[in-house]
Amino acid sequence: MLSGTTQQGTTQQGNVQRNITEGSLLSDDRFLRKIAYMYYVDGQTQEDIARMLYCSRQTIGKALQKARECRIVHISVVPEERTGYLRNLARDLRYTLGLEDLVLVPGRTMDPTKPNEIIEDIVADIAATAADYLDHLITDHDILAVSGGKSIMRNIVRYLKPSKMLSGLEVVPTIGFVETRPSIGDSNLVAYDIATAYGAKHAWLPIPAIVETQEQQCQARSLPLVRDVIQTMNKANVIMMGVWPSGPENDLVARGVISQQQLQSLQALKPVGDINHWVFDAEGNFINDQLTPLPYYLTGLEIPLLRERVRRERMKIILVAGASYACIPAIRALLKARIVNILVTDHITAERLKPDQPFPPTENIS
Repeated sequence: MLSGTTQQGTTQQGNVQRNITEGSLLSDDRFLRKIAYMYYVDGQTQEDIARMLYCSRQTIGKALQKARECRIVHISVVPEERTGYLRNLARDLRYTLGLEDLVLVPGRTMDPTKPNEIIEDIVADIAATAADYLDHLITDHDILAVSGGKSIMRNIVRYLKPSKMLSGLEVVPTIGFVETRPSIGDSNLVAYDIATAYGAKHAWLPIPAIVETQEQQCQARSLPLVRDVIQTMNKANVIMMGVWPSGPENDLVARGVISQQQLQSLQALKPVGDINHWVFDAEGNFINDQLTPLPYYLTGLEIPLLRERVRRERMKIILVAGASYACIPAIRALLKARIVNILVTDHITAERLKPDQPFPPTENIS
């Protein structure tokens, strides 16, 4: 703990332990960014961060304050006139983009020469706004299905402020566990935390998200517990999800799920993004099944089937994404496919979604 300005906690590097002063930590930009990321993106509490990093709760609070002062973290209050502008823009773009609802937060101009750059503080604003939107939307009679994600979906959980208890609400994941060791971004854990916040019902999907063969897919889906969860998932009338822009780096290769050759074959079909590893092109066509043999099989919600459900059912599919040029082709493709009918994003991203607005060519961001 702290005594004066000296922190008696320790860090380990090999077998060496050393004392670190609080002043040294607060002057270390890497430390400030790590604390800010753990708190604002990963959703860890200050107490948890202090315990993991062997320092005091007071040090973590000072680090977050210093991160704001150094503009590592940006928090903004939207003026009333700006709010009016966003409402008018959302109203106009909602019709242009064919959406049931469009919710905007103030964005910031993105650098087209850095298409993969993500404006983290805008992502946090988007997630916080999506959390408020979800709280006002859901009722005691809904079935809510949610995707995973460390950036958007985990932050939605972090910023969620339940205004009511919903014991009749059911919350389910849209996909099983992606890794053998659960992470805070897993769909299962996001669903569990949302259900807990509202005192709602929850069900785990205790199977791998990705399997190698169709036989494994059928076996996983036929398990009695899994079958019931999938049936509930397919009845969901509210779905909230993020999207992952396609890129040259793919963790499926690193984890040995697909080979580099299979990834190259998939990239030859010019994907612009994926949801729960359902990969789609710029026209919103899902391309997983265009490879022979299929690189992998998915056990969760069949995202391509949402197109028909949106058309014939009264359901709300909320996409939460933005603050990066790389997201724009993916969001636009999903709008073309009529997979989503509600979008929560920033106003810079939304303006770029208009058909007459250019964005960096797909090959520059894929």
